Amino acid sequence: MNSNGLNDLQLLNQALSRARMPEPQAEASRTARQIAIRALRRQARNQGIQ
Repeated sequence: MNSNGLNDLQLLNQALSRARMPEPQAEASRTARQIAIRALRRQARNQGIQ
């Protein structure tokens, strides 16, 4: 895995941990989901899938 892949995994892990926060952080979890989706799309683009 290249450094971009590691960075994307780190972003994904951060996003998932935010998504597991208690309900008062609902807005943060939506943002975390968007971060995760962007990271996955970037990773796919970098690997030439999309």
